[in-house]
Amino acid sequence: MVSTLRLSDFHVPGDRAHTVAGAWCSDTAGWLRRACAALALMLACLLWPGAAAAQVIEATEARIEYQDNGFELTASFDFDLPPALEDALNKGISLYFTVEFQLTRPRWYWFDEKPVNTSRTIRLSYQPLTRQYRVSTGGLQLPFARLKSALQFIQRVHGWRVFDRGAVKPGESYHAEVRMKLDLSQLPKPFQINAVNTREWNLASDWRRFTYTVPTDLNAPPAPPTPAPAPPPPPAPALPASPAMPASPPVPASAPAASADTRTGPFVQAVSAALSPSALVQPAPVQP
Repeated sequence: MVSTLRLSDFHVPGDRAHTVAGAWCSDTAGWLRRACAALALMLACLLWPGAAAAQVIEATEARIEYQDNGFELTASFDFDLPPALEDALNKGISLYFTVEFQLTRPRWYWFDEKPVNTSRTIRLSYQPLTRQYRVSTGGLQLPFARLKSALQFIQRVHGWRVFDRGAVKPGESYHAEVRMKLDLSQLPKPFQINAVNTREWNLASDWRRFTYTVPTDLNAPPAPPTPAPAPPPPPAPALPASPAMPASPPVPASAPAASADTRTGPFVQAVSAALSPSALVQPAPVQP
């Protein structure tokens, strides 16, 4: 007996393809939704107020000055040492702060020229025996009784000779960049691993950028120093006082007063009569 055919007995291959495609699209959409949710969660963690308050170094000043055939950098930074770093410092772990400086000259026909790329490392340590903080840079070592004073010295970069006169061209403009960061590569290995997972250890500043134009009068001789004013002459030595002369004796009151006109006195009249021309010409009388 022939059975009656039903529509459910017919399976069209195209319907199965559509069913498989729909299931794949559904799984893909679910995976995309989960990926978007994970990405949103990651962004929320990065933008969380607690994470945004991570310690950051701020570059507040940067300039270049020409001194003694060389160029010196003056820069200022501002930051607070996080509690985790301060605790590690007091336990004997030295912290290394690196200051990086770059000088770039743009060129339209080729890659930018970078004549200067230098850095300087400052070491901060604590001596438990003397209870002093020590800052070391190059051959200079300075002790500080307080951590705040040591940090203030580190935050101020002054007189750092970053490049010489031959590295730049007079009259050219350059792009200068400077920044400071905590060098994690010089920490002990356990602390390096901890620094990767802790934001407080990632202490760094953004690049402080400014434009510097090299002066054109570098070949001019330096101005002669202003002569110092001559010192005043020493005072003359004081002469010894001369002995006082004795006072003349007073004229007695009984002495006769001198004549007001000495030409009419009796003595002058006698001399005038004796020396008169008539008396001189007359011959002397002959005695008998």
